[in-house]
Amino acid sequence: MLEHQKTVLLGLAKNPYLFRKEIIKSFRWLNQEQIEDLYKWVKKEMGSYYSQMVDDALYSVSA
Repeated sequence: MLEHQKTVLLGLAKNPYLFRKEIIKSFRWLNQEQIEDLYKWVKKEMGSYYSQMVDDALYSVSA
């Protein structure tokens, strides 16, 4: 599931609205270890552009 979500997120990288929607879904579907892996992956691959959005999405899911 994690690899699938990475593929989906790469496909949505040019659309911030859909990317945010999908990252929230991903954080809800995945277990804690997978969430941490996905978080690190997104920060590494797209961190400069989506860093704040990913932090906000993770916070909104965990709150």
